Amino acid sequence: MDKHTLKNLICDKLWYWKVWDTVNVNYHERPAEFFLGAGEEQGFSSAALEFKRDGKVDFPTKIGFIPPEFIYWEFDEKKQQIVFLDEDWTPKVFASLPKVRLYGAREIDFTDGKRLLVNFFDYGVETNVPVTQRGFFVSRAQSDIEKQRVLSRMGYNTYWLDDADTLIAFFNQVYESLINHPELEEVVISQSGKLDIDSSPRDDQLLLANYGENFSFDYCAGSRGIVLELLIKILSANNLRQLDPDDQRSEIEMAEQIVNEQFSERCVFK
Repeated sequence: MDKHTLKNLICDKLWYWKVWDTVNVNYHERPAEFFLGAGEEQGFSSAALEFKRDGKVDFPTKIGFIPPEFIYWEFDEKKQQIVFLDEDWTPKVFASLPKVRLYGAREIDFTDGKRLLVNFFDYGVETNVPVTQRGFFVSRAQSDIEKQRVLSRMGYNTYWLDDADTLIAFFNQVYESLINHPELEEVVISQSGKLDIDSSPRDDQLLLANYGENFSFDYCAGSRGIVLELLIKILSANNLRQLDPDDQRSEIEMAEQIVNEQFSERCVFK
C-alpha cells in the first residue's frame, strides 16, 4: 500500500481509542473504549483521534490533554506501518495498517498489543461530506444476512443477482443493474460472495482476485467508469465471438485476453 491509498482509508474519520479490557466476557478479553463521562459540561464523549492529511494528529473529543507522542503521523511504506511522532518528529509509537474486522469495522492495532483504533464507515468527522455511493454485486446463492450487515456498515448497498451458469450471464446482470443505478460510484463484483474490500483501488485501477500466477473474475472492484468499461468490452467481444465460427476461445479465455491486452497497466491483483 502507498501513502495516497492509506490517506483515503484513514483520514477525515473518527478513530475511537480502545484498550484490551481484562474483564472476562465469556472468559474472553474484549476491547473497551475510553469513556470520558457524561454531563452538562462534558457531554457524551469518548477518546478519539483524527488523521489529518497534512500529517498532523487531531483529538476532536474532550480529552483534557494531548498525548505528546501523538503530534504527527507518517507512513513507513517499506515496513507497511503507521508511525506516530512527537513534536520533534521523533518516532514514538507504531501501528498496523487498517484491517476489516467484525461488522465491517476497520481496526488499527498498535504494535504493543494493548491498544487499538476502531472506525466504522459512517463515523466521519464532517457530516456534510458527500458519501460515496457503493454497490456490491453478488449471486443470490451466496446470500448471507451477516455479510449484508457487514457490507451495510461499510457503506455498500447489496445487489442480489440471479444465479448464473456462465461468466457472461453473470456480467450481463451486473451491467444491466449498473445502468439502472447511475448513482453508484464504486463497484464490487463478487461471484463467490467474498468480502475482500478493506481498500478501494484508485479511480484508474481495476482490482482482480489473484490465485497464484493467474488472476480470476471471482472478485472484481473499481470505480464505476472502469468497471463499466471492462463489462462493455467483454460483453461486446462475446457477441462477436458467437458470430465468428473460427473463434474457438472460451468465455474465460476471451475475457482474460481483454484484460491482458487492454487493462494490464491499470490492474491491481489481490
